[in-house]
Amino acid sequence: MSRLKGCLALIGGVVVLIVIVAAVQGSGGSSGPKAKAHQPDTTASSGPKTYAVGQIMTNGAHQTVTVTAFSANSPASGFSTPSPGDMCVQVTVSLRNGDSTPWLDPLDELAVVDASGQSYDDLAFDCAGTSDSIDSLVVGGTAAGALYFEVPATGKLTLQWTPSMLNGTSTYNTLLKAS
Repeated sequence: MSRLKGCLALIGGVVVLIVIVAAVQGSGGSSGPKAKAHQPDTTASSGPKTYAVGQIMTNGAHQTVTVTAFSANSPASGFSTPSPGDMCVQVTVSLRNGDSTPWLDPLDELAVVDASGQSYDDLAFDCAGTSDSIDSLVVGGTAAGALYFEVPATGKLTLQWTPSMLNGTSTYNTLLKAS
């Protein structure tokens, strides 16, 4: 039994080490200065810069996300409809991995945020489309993906990209709908 506990402790330690290494590599692996292109302008406002549809968002690891299309009032599924006051929207993105390591689950870093700050993931079962899934984007690779969200029918909507779940303050926003 003691040997089993020792093995479990060792496995747990290895898992923690892997998570730390992945987090450092995902952030670019450097504590030096980051690239200046597409960085939020902190002199103009207190929050992150908001990009327009079609503008490229680039993080310090040289990974990019571009919202290439936004469609409000995307059709509901044939099985159910959105909750009253909600609608289905489709967001199409283009991704490029300029980092030196594979980019794991890049679409999981994206969410839609409403005017009140409520965040919505792409698990919109009431919408007709099924969100794409990208498990890994190779070094230098590009991909496109379509995501479906059930969101409030009125008010501002923003696509929010949080490149590292371990650093929630590093966010990039694309305005989808002003009101």
